[in-house]
Amino acid sequence: MSTTMTNNGLLPALFLQRAGAALAKLFTPAPKRPLTRAEEAEEVRALARSLQRHDRGFAADLFAAAARHEGLQ
Repeated sequence: MSTTMTNNGLLPALFLQRAGAALAKLFTPAPKRPLTRAEEAEEVRALARSLQRHDRGFAADLFAAAARHEGLQ
């Protein structure tokens, strides 16, 4: 982001930045319910499957992490 000094200083730019952030919050969807451990683990497994062809070691680490996470109570 570039800012320019005006006769009023940075006030207009800061106002626009904060107004934009406030508007963005208005249009943000409501948060979804928290994921269960099984759902989180499945998302990690999906990521691992997508990386398996490119980095087998990292994918294996992700599979192991998902299994550990799912086993925690």
